[in-house]
Amino acid sequence: MHLEGHHEDGGWLLSTFTLTNRVSWEMMLQAVYAAFEYFADITIFVDDQSVELESRADVLSIPEARSIGIAGESVVVKEPMIIIFYNQVHFINLRIRCGNDDLHDLDYEGFNKIVCPIVDAIELAMYQEPVPTPVKDDATEETEDAEEEKASEASSAEPPIPPPPATEPQDSATPANAPAPGAEPPIPLPPAEASAPPIPAPAPRKRSEFRCN
Repeated sequence: MHLEGHHEDGGWLLSTFTLTNRVSWEMMLQAVYAAFEYFADITIFVDDQSVELESRADVLSIPEARSIGIAGESVVVKEPMIIIFYNQVHFINLRIRCGNDDLHDLDYEGFNKIVCPIVDAIELAMYQEPVPTPVKDDATEETEDAEEEKASEASSAEPPIPPPPATEPQDSATPANAPAPGAEPPIPLPPAEASAPPIPAPAPRKRSEFRCN
């Protein structure tokens, strides 16, 4: 879509976007159906009157009227936003409440960068089959909730304390210094060397009686 312009009025930013091509009422309903992805707390308006819907898919069966709009909290700008489509007219009006100075001070380029991706995606949805919202039965939801709860408990539980290693019983009759079975016998110490016998003292020699004259 092409942004024609925007301005502030009464605390709201009012803007007009031109569609690439003229579209039918059914295509507008498909665009509103797709716009659910960009809103929270949604209200649907037909000819400026709110309508009650039981499901999102009920949008696709709204009877043809002059205009249809979707309003709610924008999940992009986090402010109330309204988009209005007009039957047999090739433009839409988009309004965003100025809840902060950042929106209030946006120029054409800044506003277009924020809003244009939203309206472009909605316009593309006019030419595509609506994607049904997946529906989960109660049994599936309960099973998933139970599995998530078990996984949460398992992740938060403390790991068990491992038992101490088993020790072999010791026989009280076995001396503490006895070698373990299968162990090599200790190397015996070398025998002590015997002390050498004492050296006997020399025997006294007798003086010779021989004399030289």
